[in-house]
Amino acid sequence: MVLRFSAVLAAALALSTAAMAQTTPHVVPLGDYFGIRTVEVTVAGETGQFLFDTGGGISVISPALAEKAGCTPFAQITGFRLTGERLTMPRCDDLAITIDGETLAVPSAGIFDLAPLLPPDGPRIEGLISLDVLAARPFTLELEAGRLTLETPESLAARIATAIELPIQFHRQAGGISLTVMAGVPTAGGDLWMQLDSGSVAPVLLAKTSADPLGLDPDIERQPLRLVLRGGDGREIAAEVQTRVRDMIIDGNIGAPVMKDWIMTFDLAEGRLWVQPAATPPASTTGVR
Repeated sequence: MVLRFSAVLAAALALSTAAMAQTTPHVVPLGDYFGIRTVEVTVAGETGQFLFDTGGGISVISPALAEKAGCTPFAQITGFRLTGERLTMPRCDDLAITIDGETLAVPSAGIFDLAPLLPPDGPRIEGLISLDVLAARPFTLELEAGRLTLETPESLAARIATAIELPIQFHRQAGGISLTVMAGVPTAGGDLWMQLDSGSVAPVLLAKTSADPLGLDPDIERQPLRLVLRGGDGREIAAEVQTRVRDMIIDGNIGAPVMKDWIMTFDLAEGRLWVQPAATPPASTTGVR
């Protein structure tokens, strides 16, 4: 893993340390955009709605907002979508943003207009917030409740006391700028690593090579699956899901329809993730054992 340590990232770490010294957690409300959560972001005095996408990898701002922020497009960011499609965009380094009054830093934001990829009748979306913004700050994501909680040491300890800690890996692209989290899904042959993607409205996407280890047919596009994630202590969190099998460059992708049933607490600086049910769901849907 290679991550450029810029002055703004150092400032973000200092701000995070100060914020973690607060006595109460900071709860940020999340909006809804056709099933994807949004967050209100202020950049250079301009406020707009951004998608909150844990699978985005790189935070993105619109060209118009980048211009207002005085951000001159610089060099490039190149990454790959789940299907292997290459995506290249100019970047804006050392960008300061404010979310619900809290200042955070984006070491390298992509400059990209999301409008052509979004429904034409939807409200204006000015960008996308990804995990790179929260790399230094423990947080809890509750998609169903529409809450992003920036934790303090005390609230973090209370939050994870009874939660299941899951094995994770980081997935980085673009020279280490991009950051997503992959959760381990056990199979008889070993773990599959599936991206946690709040920006996807599909429950679970699977690579064809992942179908057989999970007891599925790689030649059937849509199949039901009991998805099981297991913690180091043997406890499990599971969901009955509808999968879509397709050509992909990662093992799989767990989307918002599954993640909304979980409370997910991330400490990315320590490489840790804890999960617990958002509520007590029907036995046929999700559960812990």
